[in-house]
Amino acid sequence: MDKIKFSVLMPVYHKENPIFFKQALESIMQQTLMPDEIVIVKDGALTKELDNIIKNYSLNYNDLFNIITLAQNVGPGKARNAGLQACKYNYIALMDSDDIANLARFEKQIGYLEKHPEIDCLGSNVTEFEGNQENIISKKVVPITHEEIFKFGKWRSPMNNMTIIYKKDKVLEVGGYNSFNFGEDYLLFAKMLNVGMLFHNLEDCLVNARSGQRMLAKRVGWDKIKQEFLLFYEFKKMGYINSYQFVRNVSLKFLLRIIPNWLRSYIYKKFLRKKYKETI
Repeated sequence: MDKIKFSVLMPVYHKENPIFFKQALESIMQQTLMPDEIVIVKDGALTKELDNIIKNYSLNYNDLFNIITLAQNVGPGKARNAGLQACKYNYIALMDSDDIANLARFEKQIGYLEKHPEIDCLGSNVTEFEGNQENIISKKVVPITHEEIFKFGKWRSPMNNMTIIYKKDKVLEVGGYNSFNFGEDYLLFAKMLNVGMLFHNLEDCLVNARSGQRMLAKRVGWDKIKQEFLLFYEFKKMGYINSYQFVRNVSLKFLLRIIPNWLRSYIYKKFLRKKYKETI
């Protein structure tokens, strides 16, 4: 097949740390295989610092960047939908605005996709760090094969969203992202898996993601419990999970949201993550 051209899609909003944002962009600009386009979605008005970073990169790499400005903050799902429409190329690599891509990320993923054009969505494992990016504390491992991903996805997200490269036409075929404020990426994966689109994960850790208390704080609260209930209800309605799986998922997630932070942190580290040193 011809050499794959691809876009990178990265939403950013006003609460993002400018230093983290710049580190994320630099990890793209230093790739061993450069993208053909970088689409930045400004999800509402940004701070002066964030705007200046975007302006500087756009001026220095004028032909590479496409900046989409949304009038108001709409959340990650709707922001990605806007970015999807703007991307020129069918293969789209997602990038979070505070994570750091392995410098060979795109080379490895595009190389795999060129050999396996049947894959509709490709991800990888990630390392997680706290504070300095060299302080890697854990590894988030996801299933590798399509069959494993399909089964695992019935109770936990089977993909690390910040590592994804997917086909634009396949995402649009299932309606893109829904207007969920939590789990919108997980719902997209479930919709795609449920209609038979093919998934795969590479065993490499291709993104170094921020972790620690900052991430745990996003996983608490009654709003999260409500959103999770609605998320799994959508899974049940589309036939991806059955009634038993729905009750099991909602019950387990409810318990995980209401326990104290120290216990939640222990469970994530002990059962839902691998210690990095044990997996090198």
